[in-house]
Amino acid sequence: MEAKRVYYLWGAESYLIDQEIKGLAARMHEDTGEEPELVLVDADELSPLELGETLQHSALFALSRIVVIKNPAWLGKNARQVKKAEEIARVFKDYLSRNQAGQLLVICSPEHHSTNPLVKMLDKEAQTKNIKPLTPKALGEWLKKESERRDLKLDSATQNLLVNSGQDMYYLINLLEKLSLMKTGRIDPAEIEAELDRKQEIKVFKLTDALLSRNLAASLEAFYQLQEQGMHYLLMLHMISNQLVVMSKIKFYQEAGYSPEQIAGLSKQKDFVIRKMMEKGRRFSDSDIRVLFKRLLEVDISLKGESKNPQLLMETLIVEFCNSGAF
Repeated sequence: MEAKRVYYLWGAESYLIDQEIKGLAARMHEDTGEEPELVLVDADELSPLELGETLQHSALFALSRIVVIKNPAWLGKNARQVKKAEEIARVFKDYLSRNQAGQLLVICSPEHHSTNPLVKMLDKEAQTKNIKPLTPKALGEWLKKESERRDLKLDSATQNLLVNSGQDMYYLINLLEKLSLMKTGRIDPAEIEAELDRKQEIKVFKLTDALLSRNLAASLEAFYQLQEQGMHYLLMLHMISNQLVVMSKIKFYQEAGYSPEQIAGLSKQKDFVIRKMMEKGRRFSDSDIRVLFKRLLEVDISLKGESKNPQLLMETLIVEFCNSGAF
C-alpha cells in the first residue's frame, strides 16, 4: 500500500468512486492477508468530537479496516460549513499525528472546493484522486460488457441511447438488471425508452428486489447507494410500499387458484412481474405481510412528523423486512 493512510477521492460518479474503494480493499486484503472491515460513517450526524472518537482504531476488534466518509457537508463551500470544516480539520490533524496502523481512511466528495480549509489539508496530507466520468466511448464499452454478463445484447442504437441518456452508472446498471429479469438477448431501443421514463422506479429497483428476496446485505448496499445519490427517504418508502402491494395482490390471487393469465388481467402487471412476484411471495407469510404494512405506516408517520434519525428508521425497517424470524 502507499505510505499515506488517508485517501481523498472526488468526482460526480458514485459508481466509479465505489469501484476505487473496492480496489483499495482488495489491495489491503492482499497486503495483510485478511479482508478488511468496511466502516461507513455518516459524518454529518456527528460532532467533531464524536467524529474523532469514531476514527480511533483498535486492533482488538479488527486487524484491518477501511473507514469511508462519503459526501460530508463540511467539504462544501457554504460559509457555515466552512467554519465547521475548520473544526473538522483540527480533528484530522490530531488523527494524522497518531499511529493508526491497520486502518485506511477514505473521504469522498462530488466536487473539489480548493478554498475549503479541510480540502487544503487533504490536498497536502492525503493521497488525492479526481475520479473522472467515463468518456462516451468508455461508457459504451462498459455498457456492452455489463450487458453481456447478463445475457443481453445491445445494438449500436440502443447503446448510444443509454450513453446519451444522462443517467449515472448506478442507474444504468440497475436498468440492465431489471431488463435481464424480463428477457435475454437483444434489447430494442423502444424498451430502453419506455424504461427511461420511469427513472425513480429504476433507481429504487435494486432495493425493492433485494427486500422482496429478503437479502439483507444486498438491501443495505442498495439503500446506501440511493442515499448517496440523494434520494429522499419518503420516496424510497413509497416505492417499497408499492412493490409490497403488488407482491401481496399477486400472492393472494395465486393462492386463490387464479391462473397466471387471470392474474395478469386482474393485477394489470406484465408476465415477467407476475412470475417474479409469485416466486418472491413464497418468502412471506400472511402474518409477515400484515406486520410489514403496519411497520411501513409507522415509519412513514415517523419520517413526516418526528425528530428521529431517518437513516436509522430505514435501516431498522430493512433489517425487519429481511429477517424471516422477526415476526
